Parts: sequence; C-alpha cells; structure tokens
Amino acid sequence: MYCIKCGVELEDGIEKCPLCGTKVPVIEAQSNEQIGTKEYPTIKINLYEIKIKKIKKSIFLTFLTICMITIFEIYLQNVVMYGEMRWGYYAIPSVILFLLSIFVFLDDYSFRQNLLLLFLGISAYLAFLDFHDGKFTWSLRTGIPVVFTLYVLGFIFSWIMSKHKSDKIKILNYFLILVGVFLLILELIVRHRLSWSLWASIPLFILGIMLKYIYKSYKEEFTKRLHL
Repeated sequence: MYCIKCGVELEDGIEKCPLCGTKVPVIEAQSNEQIGTKEYPTIKINLYEIKIKKIKKSIFLTFLTICMITIFEIYLQNVVMYGEMRWGYYAIPSVILFLLSIFVFLDDYSFRQNLLLLFLGISAYLAFLDFHDGKFTWSLRTGIPVVFTLYVLGFIFSWIMSKHKSDKIKILNYFLILVGVFLLILELIVRHRLSWSLWASIPLFILGIMLKYIYKSYKEEFTKRLHL
C-alpha cells in the first residue's frame, strides 16, 4: 500500500502516513467467496419447466413417427391395390392436420399464434380436398370463409381475455355477443340471407348486454358470491 498524497510505501495497519501525516483510507477486505459471488451470480433454473418441455417433445416425436408410418402405409395400400391415390387423397391430409393439432396443443406459442397456425392448416386442408376434381368450389365459397370468421372472432376474443383477465363475467358477456355475431355471419355465408340466426343471436346479444350492466351495478356482490 502507498500514501495517496506523497506516494511513500506504507506498512499494513498504520492509520497515518509517517511522512506527510495523511490519513490512510480504510479498505474493507472481501473474502474470495464474496468476490466470486459478485462475479458469478447464482442463476435459478426451473428444472420442472425443462422436464415438461422434454416430455412434450417426446410426445410430439412419438406422434410424428406414428403419423409418418401411417402416411406411408396409406400411400402403399393405394398404390398396390389401385395403382393410384384414391381414398388416400383424403386420408393423408387428415393425418397431417391431426399432427398439426398435436403440435399446437403441445407447443409454447401464444394463443394467437396457435390460432393462426390452425387457420392456415385447416384452410389448406379444405382447399386441398376441394381441388381433387381440378377446381375450387365449396372451399372458397363456404369452407374457408367460415374458418376465417372463426379465426377473426377468436383473435378478438383473445384480445378481450388479455384486456379483462380479472373480470370473468365481462369475458362471458363478450363471448355470448361474439357467438351471436358468428351465427349471423355463418348463415350469411351458407344461405346468403338471415332467418334462424336472428332468432338465435338476438337473445345472446340481449343476455350479453344485460349481463354487462347487471355486473357493472352489482360487481362487488358478484365477486363475493361467485368468488371471482
């Protein structure tokens, strides 16, 4: 150690410099364990989460293997028995869609990302089945619009859930309203007019609106009685 003023070498333990009288600053000694703790902080690892991910991966790989064997078997049966793809044209896409559903169920993506994957997968599945005769008919006219409607309403519902996580009654009344909207759009897509969907959706709209204002007026009572 040296004096901070005159630079004279000092002995350990002295309080003042013998030459200029400057006080020697006290430096707290740190153990190697303390230094090591600061340089190498403890990292908490969630072993349970890692284990769950490994289990999910193993389950998916198992289903993937089964589906690949099934697809190969279906293809082989069609080629050997008919010399071409017949019922396998419908069976193989169904197996692939099933595998996509397993992937969505096991992955760690958000609800909206999984919703998009399902929308793309189901739309491709319907279009592929429809194009068997060389042209698109019912898939573009009915199938994909219905799936797209479900995707949009599901996306809206997921946004509502993320915004009102603590208000379960509010989520319920929005769900009833969205179901009513879906029924109206569904009949418009299928029949191009409104009839039975009006009778089905209007009560849902009324119930949803009533539930909204009743819950707003008696929120504390609902929370207490229903343990929300």
